[in-house]
Amino acid sequence: MSRYAKIKNDIVENIIICEDSQIGLLEGTYVKITDLTRQAAIGGQYDKISNKFIELQPYPSWILSDDLVWTSPVGNSPNDGDYEWDEESGAWNKLTSGKLQPTENHIWNPDLDEWILP
Repeated sequence: MSRYAKIKNDIVENIIICEDSQIGLLEGTYVKITDLTRQAAIGGQYDKISNKFIELQPYPSWILSDDLVWTSPVGNSPNDGDYEWDEESGAWNKLTSGKLQPTENHIWNPDLDEWILP
């Protein structure tokens, strides 16, 4: 059994599990979900040219890169797992003891491995 995404107008409408031999019996366009196509999400997009699914846009300000991956307008977080994107300020916020510490008006200094004021 394999996972398939039902596609309509390049949007994933549904995800099903089906025998490969039976998928042709269903109405509509179905694309098999594999490691090469990436994971599909209902409401997400499918790019026919690259044969890849595009994740849902995580935040309105994020931009789709040429390799079909959403990126923040300021790039990757300084340290994955320790920062969370804040859409309102348009910046990565440091997580400290489970609380967000605003970093707006700060810039990341990779030499010091910390946020500093400009």
